[in-house]
Amino acid sequence: MNWQLIKSITTPFMALLALAIAAEVLVSLFVEYGAKNPEFVGCYAYDAMVVGFQCQGFIASNIIALWLNWPLWLIYGPIFALFSPLTLAVAILVWLPVVAYVVSLIKLRRAKNA
Repeated sequence: MNWQLIKSITTPFMALLALAIAAEVLVSLFVEYGAKNPEFVGCYAYDAMVVGFQCQGFIASNIIALWLNWPLWLIYGPIFALFSPLTLAVAILVWLPVVAYVVSLIKLRRAKNA
């Protein structure tokens, strides 16, 4: 398997994941917690059984909310995968780039040291 190619493909995903974590921290620090009125524009954290992020008032709000919730799905996905096949599929999907990146790093280091 071409581990260098896999690393090259998954590296941008890891950068997006790191940016999502940083954005979550910024949203949590600077935006008031809880649901907002319909005129609100931006993203906010909410708590509906589990913590999540919601965005509203701009064109790509659903995509940004999905991106902000990606790190949370890394935690919630495996926990709730036992209860739903769809959640299991989402858990596999969100973990796939992370696992592929880590495995490619390990394989490339072993190849370099051999």
